[in-house]
Formats: sequence, structure tokens, C-alpha cells
Amino acid sequence: MCGRFVVAKTVGEILTIFEADEIVGEVPGISYNIAPTQPIAIVVDRSFEKEADGSPIGELHREIHSARWGLVPRWAKAIEGAPLINGRIESILEKPSFKDSVIRRRCVIPASGYYEWQVLPDGTKQPFYIHAGDEGMFALAGLYEWWKNPVDGQWLLSATTLTKDTAPELAHIHDRNPVLLTPDTFEAWIDPHIEGDLDLLKAAAAGSDEVMQEVLFQAVGQDVGKVRVNNEDLIKAI
Repeated sequence: MCGRFVVAKTVGEILTIFEADEIVGEVPGISYNIAPTQPIAIVVDRSFEKEADGSPIGELHREIHSARWGLVPRWAKAIEGAPLINGRIESILEKPSFKDSVIRRRCVIPASGYYEWQVLPDGTKQPFYIHAGDEGMFALAGLYEWWKNPVDGQWLLSATTLTKDTAPELAHIHDRNPVLLTPDTFEAWIDPHIEGDLDLLKAAAAGSDEVMQEVLFQAVGQDVGKVRVNNEDLIKAI
């Protein structure tokens, strides 16, 4: 799974990299230790015109929003409980918590890299930073959802990342990795005109293996396990 990740770019840089039209509201910027339930930046394509059934039509507008990392299903009665920070792409269409979002509410989560823990023979865990290089960024396949608090009527935007069986290049570190989008799968994934189905999921998973052939990784210090620690030293190789 992916339980911590890094954004080493400003929101303005993310706007440029992902060719977005607008930053909506207060969106978090640089962070070297993003943990579950914290706010994250997500990229969505929106249409302001809809069919009678809610299906989007017309020109798309690319926006960057702040979302809670840990999807809250639309039908949930409360926000409490284990946050749904990851969804397995192989079975995502079978899960009531995610199925509706796959169809129309897909997003991209910008990340400079993410952390994963390798279990050593003695049972201890060694964290690794898996990244796109100093100037690169990953486009993580994600889902989003709007949830209305039944107590105060406030709306919450939340999101989850998708994972898949790990690519061979990283199998020695962990058995899962985030689904990383290619330029081609990015455009299809984020387009709400395209209805999410098994073919779209398979294409995203296959493209992720291509991206994984180019990733960089290095062992890093144990401080990444402490949520309160958040600085550039966390991503330095040891």
C-alpha cells in the first residue's frame, strides 16, 4: 500500500506541470510527509454542463482542489473509522465504497514520490523513498467523492489512491505500488466524459508498469515514520 507520500513542488508549479486552469480554494503545497486524513492536492477535469442523469457534457475545465486523503463514501453516516486511503485496482469495481467514483469521479493526485517499508529478515522495517527524480512528478490514479455531513450540512471532498501488484523493479521492497499514470492514460483517466470500466482500469494498470521501469528509489531514515517530522531531510538517502 501507499501510506505516506511527498509533494516537493508548490501549488503554482503543480498548476503548470498538470496544465490546470485554476486552483480552487486553499490547496496544500510542499510537504515531505503526507499522512492519511491530511489534506492533499487533487487534479480534476470538470464540466459545468450536465445531462438530465448528471452525466457531464461540453467543454472541460481542469482544476486543482484540496481533498482529505481517505475517501468517505457518499452514503457514510459518519466520517469516523479507518480512512480509505488506498483501493486495489484489481477489485475496485466490486467495492460499494468505490464503484460509483470509478465511473465518473476519477482524479489525479500529484506526488514527487512516496514511502514504502521493506520488511527485513530480522523483522525490522527499512523505509524507502520511491520517486520521480528531482524535477519529475508522478500522476497517481485516484478517486474522489463528496460527502455531506448530516450534522452541520457541510460538504467534504475526499480522495483515495489506487494500488496494484508491484512492478518487478520494486518487488524486493513491497508487494503493492500506487497506480502511476502515463501521459496517455492520464488524459483518459481524468476525463469525466469517459465512463470508468474494466478496460480503463486495465489500461491504467498496464501503463503503471511502464512508469515503474523509470522510477528511482533509495533507503531513507526512520524519522519518516513520525507524522510530526516534516522536512527535506526525510527524502535524503542514508
